[in-house]
Amino acid sequence: MNGGVMLTYMKELGYMMSFMNPRRRIQYFVGLTVSTIVHTLFFVAFSLVIQRLVNFAQTQDSSLMYQAFYILGGSLLIVNLIAPGFTYMYQRSVEHTMVDIRERIYRKLCRLRVGYLEQTHNGDLVSRMTNDVSTLEMTYTSVFFAILLQLTLSIGAVLTMFVMHWQLAGASFVVLLVSFAISIRFVRQIRTLYEQSLTLLGKMTEKFSDFIGGIQLVKLFHIRPIFAQYRDLNEQATRVAEQTATKNGMLAAVNHFVSYVTFCGMIVVGGLLYAQGLIAMGTVVALAVLQISLTHAILNFGTFLSQAQNSLAGALRIKEVLEEQEEPERIGLSGKDAVSPAMVEFRDVEFSYQADKKVLRGMSMQVYPGQVAAIVGASGSGKSTLIKLLLGFYPIDRGEIILQGKPFGHYTLEEIRGQIAYVPQDAFLFSGTIEDNIRYGNPQATAEEVIEAAKAAYAHHFIQELPEQYQTQVGERGASLSGGQRQRIAIARAILKNAPILLLDEATSALDTESEYWVQEALNRLMKGRTTIMIAHRLSTVEKADFIVVMNQGSVVEQGAHQQLLDRGGYYAKLYG
Repeated sequence: MNGGVMLTYMKELGYMMSFMNPRRRIQYFVGLTVSTIVHTLFFVAFSLVIQRLVNFAQTQDSSLMYQAFYILGGSLLIVNLIAPGFTYMYQRSVEHTMVDIRERIYRKLCRLRVGYLEQTHNGDLVSRMTNDVSTLEMTYTSVFFAILLQLTLSIGAVLTMFVMHWQLAGASFVVLLVSFAISIRFVRQIRTLYEQSLTLLGKMTEKFSDFIGGIQLVKLFHIRPIFAQYRDLNEQATRVAEQTATKNGMLAAVNHFVSYVTFCGMIVVGGLLYAQGLIAMGTVVALAVLQISLTHAILNFGTFLSQAQNSLAGALRIKEVLEEQEEPERIGLSGKDAVSPAMVEFRDVEFSYQADKKVLRGMSMQVYPGQVAAIVGASGSGKSTLIKLLLGFYPIDRGEIILQGKPFGHYTLEEIRGQIAYVPQDAFLFSGTIEDNIRYGNPQATAEEVIEAAKAAYAHHFIQELPEQYQTQVGERGASLSGGQRQRIAIARAILKNAPILLLDEATSALDTESEYWVQEALNRLMKGRTTIMIAHRLSTVEKADFIVVMNQGSVVEQGAHQQLLDRGGYYAKLYG
C-alpha cells in the first residue's frame, strides 16, 4: 500500500475518532490501551510460567516452581483487578459517543435543505442512521480493541522472545513484517467491497421501505417488480459478500501458511539447539508458546483490519450526511421595515428547481389580513411550489416574498414558520397518541387546550368514542384512523398552533362525503380571523374565496372573484367548465 492510501486511511480513522469529544477520547484511548496491555502481559506471563515449570521438571529446582506460581498469581490478580475497570472506561465512552452521533445525525436531518431530503430516499437515510451507526459502534467496542490487542500481543511476544533467544526472535519478527505487508495488500480491495456492500444495503433498505409503505397496493395490484428489484439487489449484495469472503479467505490462507511454517520452524530449530545444549528445554517450549500467540495475532490482525474497513466506509457515509449543506438561518436580505400593507405578498418572484427550467415566472399576488385566497391551475402550474417558497423550503431566484409587511430576510426561518399553520391534503400523524399529535401544534398547551382544539376541529366526538380516547395510539402515519379522522386531528393541531396565516393544500379532496362535511366545518372554524391561502384542485371548493389566483405554466394569468372570472370567459372558465 502506497503512502498516499495509508495517509487517506489515517485521515478516515482520525475522522472516526473526531466523533468523540477530547475528554471521552482520552478515556477511550487510556481504557483501550491499558486493557490491551494487561491482556498482553498475561500472555507473556503465561509463557514465562511454562518456561519455569518445564525447567523445574528437568532440574527439580523448587525455586523455579515458586517463581512460576508467583508469576501466574500476579498476572491473574492484575487481569482481574485492573482490566475490568479500564474495559468499562473505554466502553462507557463509546456508549456516550454513540448517543452523541445519533443525536448529531437527527439534529442534522432537521436542519438539512428540503431539496436534499426530497432527492434522497428515506430508506437510505434510515440505513445510515441504523446500519452504519451500528457498524461504528461494533468497531469502537470490538474491532479497535482486537486490532490493538493483536499489535501489543505481537510486540510483547517478539520482545520477550528477543530476551529469551534473539536469533529465533529475529526470524519471527521478519515473518511478522511479511504477514503484516500481506494483510495490508488485501485491505484496499476489501475496503472497496465493503463500500459496495453498504451502498447495496442502503438501496435494499429503500426498496423494503417502499414495500412496507405500499404493502396494500402491492397486494392489490400484484406488483411483482418491487420484489424483483429487491431480489436483484439482494443477489448483488450476495455476490459482493462472496467476493469479500474470498478475499478474506485468501488473506487467512496466506497468513496461516506463513505463520504455521514459522511455528514448525521454531520447533525444529529449537529442538536442534536443545540437542546441542545451546538452549534450555523450558526456553524452547516458552518460545513455541509465544510463537503460537504471535501466529494467532498475525491471523487475527488481518481479519480485524478488514472489518475496520467496513466501519471506515460507514463513517464516510455518515460524514456525507453531517457535512451536507444546511438550511440558512435566513432566506434573503432584510430591507425596509414596512414595504407592503399585505399580510402575504409575492412580488415578481421567479424560481426554478433546475437552472434551465423556470417553475415560476414573474409571480405576483397580494393577500390582505383576513382574506381567503385560492390558487388554482393545471397540474405542474406551480401551485405547490408557492407553498414551499412561503414555508422557506427553497430560496427564490428573483423578486421578493413579503410577510406581514416585511421581507423574508427580516425574519429567521423559525420565525417565518412560526407564523404559518399548514394543513396538507394527506394529513401526516406521528406514531404516538392522539393527544401527542394535537399537542405538536403547541407543546406547552394544557390538556384542556388540546381538548378545546379538538372540539373546534369537530374531532372531540369521535375521539371520545375510542377505547382510550385521547391516549389512543394512532399507529404508523395514523393508520388506525380514517382519512377524515386524521384530517380533523391535523386541523386541531393547526388550531392549537394559532398562527395568523393558514395554508391549505386541498384538505378535503381525498375524503368521502360525510368526512368532507365535518372537515370542511372544521376548516371554516380554523379560517376565521386568519389570512388563508388554499391550493385548490377541485374548483368547487374555491367559490367562496375572496379572490382566486389562476396560474398556468408558472405565471399568473387571471385574478378575481369566482363569478368575475366566469364572466370573463377566460382560462379559469375553461378549467371550471
